[in-house]
Amino acid sequence: MRRISMDGASMGARGLWLSLAWLSASTALGCGRREALPASQDPGAEPPAQLAPPAQPEEPAAPLQESRVERDGLSIAFALRPLDRGQQGGGTGLGAAPAAAVAGSDVVAEFTITDASTGAPVRGLTPLGWMSRRAGADGAAAASFSGGAPAASLASGASAASLAGGAVDAAPDEAACRGKIKSFMAGLLSVRPEVDMNAYLLWTLNQDNTLSAINPQVALARTQLRSVVSLSGRGVSFVLHPDRESLYVTLRGGQGLAVVDTRRGLVRTNVTVGQDPSRVVVAPDGRTVWVGNDGDGTVSVIDARSTDVLRTLPVGPGHHEIAFTGGGRAAWITSQQGESVAVVDGETLEPLGEIAVGEGVVSIAASDEAGVVHAANAARGEVVVLDVARRAVAGRVALKPGLGALQFDPRGRFSFALNPAANEVAVLDGATGAVAHTLTGLAAPDAVTFTGAFAYIRNRGAARVSLVDRSALGGPAAPPLVDIAVGQDPPLAAAARPGPAALATPIAPLPEGNGALVASPADKALYVYVEGMMAPIGTLPSYGREPRSILVEDRSLKEVRPGVYATTVRLGEGGLYDVELLLDRPRTGVCLEATVAPARCAPGDGEADASGCGGDPVKDIAIAPLFEPDLRLAAGEPATLRFRATAGEGGPPLDALDAEDIEVMVVRFPAGYRFRGAPRAEGDGTFSVAFTPPAPGQYRFLAAVPGRGAPVGALPFVPLRVSARGARAQGGGAR
Repeated sequence: MRRISMDGASMGARGLWLSLAWLSASTALGCGRREALPASQDPGAEPPAQLAPPAQPEEPAAPLQESRVERDGLSIAFALRPLDRGQQGGGTGLGAAPAAAVAGSDVVAEFTITDASTGAPVRGLTPLGWMSRRAGADGAAAASFSGGAPAASLASGASAASLAGGAVDAAPDEAACRGKIKSFMAGLLSVRPEVDMNAYLLWTLNQDNTLSAINPQVALARTQLRSVVSLSGRGVSFVLHPDRESLYVTLRGGQGLAVVDTRRGLVRTNVTVGQDPSRVVVAPDGRTVWVGNDGDGTVSVIDARSTDVLRTLPVGPGHHEIAFTGGGRAAWITSQQGESVAVVDGETLEPLGEIAVGEGVVSIAASDEAGVVHAANAARGEVVVLDVARRAVAGRVALKPGLGALQFDPRGRFSFALNPAANEVAVLDGATGAVAHTLTGLAAPDAVTFTGAFAYIRNRGAARVSLVDRSALGGPAAPPLVDIAVGQDPPLAAAARPGPAALATPIAPLPEGNGALVASPADKALYVYVEGMMAPIGTLPSYGREPRSILVEDRSLKEVRPGVYATTVRLGEGGLYDVELLLDRPRTGVCLEATVAPARCAPGDGEADASGCGGDPVKDIAIAPLFEPDLRLAAGEPATLRFRATAGEGGPPLDALDAEDIEVMVVRFPAGYRFRGAPRAEGDGTFSVAFTPPAPGQYRFLAAVPGRGAPVGALPFVPLRVSARGARAQGGGAR
């Protein structure tokens, strides 16, 4: 196979559909008139948690505050809303609404864009948004909040400048607004927004029972590791729900399926499924999650909203792979030790039939465009072509034994059948079923991912990724391979061996579509590659872990309802913020504003000596550990930490408190590892959380009940000491 190099590349920030040259010259870019908007009320209840036809999106939570701009015939409203609808309401008990957008909290940032004259929603935009803290906002913001400004003033959108008494700088004029947006677009290190609404997170599935969430954006003087999620077992495969709020991970050792809350970075629940769950996929409509149970020959179908197991389907023995046709109307399920491919109705979950293909199928891929399903048989070295309409075998393509992963390109025209044993990839034409090209000279290819221009093939036996120009696949000659050196050691050199080749997802496309992120378990690093370059443009650490699989959670602004563009953001320090928005149609930039309240116990906020700060218990709630102070644990050995939530110091147990109301964090002191977990209720106000310390050292156990005004850090911490594995440690973790 001929290999070539690439040159003439260019790269840039997300959203280069708006060039900086236009940005500096545009007269439409500017700041508009600001008006306060009244806070709206919650119009409806949560839909029932059951499998049902796709429903209209839920109405948003009542805003914490809003501001509005009218510009170029558009009415643009910006709102910060609570993350959960369940946090709305009044009072100080459970479910109380936050009084304001608080520093360091996660909230929903939302832009509503309508026609100023008709009120019609403006759809199909690709907006970019930022929040930058206004100069001089330090003292003003603190004064406005510590001085007892009523929550109603904030909720009704009162101007932060009025609360601050005019101590902050004036709002940017048109030129200043244009300049700030231009600086953010240029990616200058000297001018960084506190909140970037165009961000994305990298999630890695590691070898050590953890998931890592990494922020790949430039971060000065702080770690890029956003959170580490500790799992109850070693992860096998994972998938992100289309709504970007849930991550599903299959676990070894009979631990079932972990459902991870991506916004909080913790396990929301563990779902009991069949034996040895392996492959997990989300149906195209997002309503169901399908888990292949390799140990008992079944597939569990789970309601994505309620996490209830809807059906357990007997499909045959061995490893299972799952593909969908008709937009999810039918699921095609393989069984490696069985003779057939099972076809199941995606809505009723009733069997539609079985197709005899022979024992040994290891992967499957579907193309609605071609109306076919391809199934790779490793032992026989063939791809079985299945006709979707007839649900029958349409042909068999003879290749070489040792086939592994199989995947169609995004257009559904060509399927890539990887053969790590033969060091080659067969490209099959979905329309004819024939081999269009054979790509040779690879080193144990085991995974393929696509961008708009290229197919990315990982070489498990070499420290390189091979690119294939997709535009050349329709020609008579095999397209050349473009080899990009990635890292120092091949993936095979990693200490932890991955599972079946079809489960590996070590390459993820960049959200911009012009490159990819490559996980290198041997180097314990992530490499960023932009198309056209001769080598990766950057490296991200995996913080001592082996990243075996990777996916991207795009946290940029998305149209969640007609004319409404939203994303989840983590707020910066307290103060007055300018909110910059750049639109592509019409080419317009505007600046709005928002106010962020200081976090409780923040230096200079006037509450350093208040209850809940400096270790004093928060009024009406206390966390009592049921393990010895200064507990000693062993690195790498799981422990169960139990505690009781009571109504004040020495008060009765809080039986009404649910496990989801409590957040648990374990941090290594003074800095480094951080674990966040969801506790399990054991009754009588007692809760427990499973924790496996990764290394020896000093740790701190912290519990929080945000809904009762006790965020992380407000309640006293409990010290933990972790010894080296094998050293004598106190056992039990509970009284």
